Amino acid sequence: MTARWARLARGAARAAGRAGRAVLGEDAARRFLEDRSALLGLGIVALLLVFAAAGPVVIAHDPNASDFTLARDASGAPPGPSAAHWLGTDPLFRDLLARLAHGARLSLAIALSSTALATGLGALVGVTAGMAAGTRAGALDSALMRLVDVILALPYLLFVTAIGVAVGRADVGTILLVLGLTGWTGAARVVRAKTVELAQRDFVASARALGAGPLHVVRRHVLPNVGGTLLALATISAAQMILAEAALGYLGVGVQPPTATWGRMLHEAEPYLGVRPLLVAAPGFAIMLAVLGFHRASEGLRDALDPAGAELPRGRRLPVDLLVAGAALLLLSGGSARGVRPPLGGEPASTSAPVRGGTLRLATTVNVRALDPAISYDELSSAVADLVFARLVTWDKDGRLTPDLARAVAVERGGRTFVFTLREGVRFHDGAELRAADVKRSIERTLHPKTPSPGASQYDMIEGFAEYHAGEAPHLAGVRVLGDHAVAIDLSAPDATFLPRMTLAFMAPVCPSSGAAVDAASPPPPCGAGPFRVARWDQDGGIGLTRHEGYFRPGLPYLDAIEWQTGVRATTQRYKFEEGELDTLRELTAIDTAAYRAAPAWEGHRRWVTRNRTNAVFLNTELAPFDKLAVRRAVAFALDPSVLEKVRPDLLALDRVLPPSMPGPPRDAPMRRHDLPRALAQMAAAGYPYDPATGRGGYPGVIEYIAVPDTLEQSIGEIVQQQLARIGLRVRLRLVSWATYLAEASRRRAIPMGWVGWQADFPDPASVFEPTLSTRAISDEGSQNYAFFSDEELDRTLDAAHAEQDRARRLALYDRAERIVRDLAPWVPTYTARQLELWHPYVRGHEGTATLTSHAHEIWLDPSAQPAAGGGPRGAASRSATPLRALLARSALPR
Repeated sequence: MTARWARLARGAARAAGRAGRAVLGEDAARRFLEDRSALLGLGIVALLLVFAAAGPVVIAHDPNASDFTLARDASGAPPGPSAAHWLGTDPLFRDLLARLAHGARLSLAIALSSTALATGLGALVGVTAGMAAGTRAGALDSALMRLVDVILALPYLLFVTAIGVAVGRADVGTILLVLGLTGWTGAARVVRAKTVELAQRDFVASARALGAGPLHVVRRHVLPNVGGTLLALATISAAQMILAEAALGYLGVGVQPPTATWGRMLHEAEPYLGVRPLLVAAPGFAIMLAVLGFHRASEGLRDALDPAGAELPRGRRLPVDLLVAGAALLLLSGGSARGVRPPLGGEPASTSAPVRGGTLRLATTVNVRALDPAISYDELSSAVADLVFARLVTWDKDGRLTPDLARAVAVERGGRTFVFTLREGVRFHDGAELRAADVKRSIERTLHPKTPSPGASQYDMIEGFAEYHAGEAPHLAGVRVLGDHAVAIDLSAPDATFLPRMTLAFMAPVCPSSGAAVDAASPPPPCGAGPFRVARWDQDGGIGLTRHEGYFRPGLPYLDAIEWQTGVRATTQRYKFEEGELDTLRELTAIDTAAYRAAPAWEGHRRWVTRNRTNAVFLNTELAPFDKLAVRRAVAFALDPSVLEKVRPDLLALDRVLPPSMPGPPRDAPMRRHDLPRALAQMAAAGYPYDPATGRGGYPGVIEYIAVPDTLEQSIGEIVQQQLARIGLRVRLRLVSWATYLAEASRRRAIPMGWVGWQADFPDPASVFEPTLSTRAISDEGSQNYAFFSDEELDRTLDAAHAEQDRARRLALYDRAERIVRDLAPWVPTYTARQLELWHPYVRGHEGTATLTSHAHEIWLDPSAQPAAGGGPRGAASRSATPLRALLARSALPR
């Protein structure tokens, strides 16, 4: 066998030598074969081609299959190298070596094919222009060369990337055409110059004198003499194409996932550079090797064709570029990020009493757009509003409604009238005393027809809302003042969601100086009755809050001030927190979340905060195959959201519509289970039996799954692909912009399935079920019911729960709603998000709250746990990290 392979190798070498002599000529071929640098480059290219051809065959792992039997390491990185996975796995637990091999096949195929296209097109244009030069067709030569000049004037990679973005995410053929049709200009200019030179030679003049036409001249005299030049140009062009394809993949506009290319692998690995450098080093080194190999071969061809232009004896040159590439690979592969720092200061005394004073320092990634409670509704504005504007009712630490500005709430007329008795002596920030008339004025201010409030429709159950909001009535009839300290609100029908809606900032009383309506272009200064008042606000900077000395709760707040830095990246927040420039930290990358969760030093100073958010896979019940109940049930049984907790530590798998942070029915038993045999049985019942052993059967079509690119939802879509393939459903990701996603997912009969996420406006089950799964939420355009699911029993159940005042009976109705959604499967809930909250030991008083900001008036800074003086902003002792480790740690980007 060995002898046979040797004979084949020698035969291939002889054939290559004959081809080289035919294209280059005897002398040029001899010079090329004597150039060790060129042969080294050719050998590198040959090895990569062998790896691309044989690797996918030899490596047993499927490059698109996740191995969720593995576990992440303590730093939050994907599983590292092992006997089963020699290079470890990628962020979705797919074998890295298998993806590298398949990526080599695709990246090299695209590069070589696009090079062939570009070289052929360049040769055609160059020969045409060269033959037209100096003849009556000279205008054609000028036009073609001006086109070449224009394209050459554009930066190549930028030009290719811009076209890739314009085309969008595409298949292999599209990317090949994009690269091939933009990379021909250099070859065209060189071939044109060579053709013009050849056209002046005596042998061409003789051929023309004997009657040879232009095509005969090109075929017999021009092409044979430019063949070697074209080969050298094609070799250097292949290196450029590899870089261009890698750039497209890295920027996310290359071949569609989950298909692996070297550029896409770099893109997917970037957030993990600080904890698993090999994820970046492997595809990066492959790209570097390919480019160096083609460059060396191209330089050898150039020197062989033009020996007078060679600057130094190539055979004696040290492979410095390869040594540098190898050193970079070793440096990255051996690097590791530093661990998280321990908390600042000492442990506080358990008997310490709250102390007034100090400034709490926070940060967030976003910028605040507005602070007026009538018009602001983004997450940061709502958090600030919790501190500045007190409400009639609020939520306690156990997630139950409790009076706030009101000292008592009475429900009358079977839930159609709510009477709020106000506390006496409550003062606004401007010193005015809160009275019932201020409550009515503030509600009318939010619902005023001139106020562009995003929350106005939340209160359409108040009597007279339609007339007042339309400007047909001077006052809101349903809000009645009953003296100085009592106000009644009448509803058109019993509504159990009314009190939860009253906890939103839209209904917060504001100072009399705030006006009767809100002009969004120039809103008045924020002024309420909350524990803090706004002292400073810069839309592009930060927010400064100071204590409201007239706050109605005696002794509160403890803090003098709160300083809120805005527009600070999550990674920057981490380092500010570790240096003592921030007192709490909540916005962490997934990598940092895993690292802090695993650090024993932070035990007792961290906790999970679950959000009122549900994420699911929607199944359009009006489109095939999900118009069949059995197929929807098959999907519900096939999807296993528990694996998502391995993908990211800040995910919590869901088996029902309501997240655990939402008040709802008991969660004693799972609502839905992953059951592959039952999923296959449902596929058979639907008429699409599938045999996993042979891969035969299943649904005959390809199903599109819509998601937004470069998001967690795209990664989850790739996992959905894998899990549904096991029951015979072939899913193709359709990745679109956020605006396109909103338009298409909400359009009737447009998208069969995809990701859907819903953030509850207020912590009540109605805020999740009614806007997303009721028949009323369906419309032809702009539907919030993406599944276009309509069920009379569910509608009756939701209507009854909406009006039910008894808590136990109401929760029982929502339990029934959960079971209807489970059995009819328009949604398959997958996960909810949670945040890891951290604080230094000297920050006291918020350990048991549901959110940090809503109870910040109870937070205090403990002097007994303050860090020793002289070490930093809070006296933190300085700590050092090696430059490499600091660089690697800071390079992990959020996504």
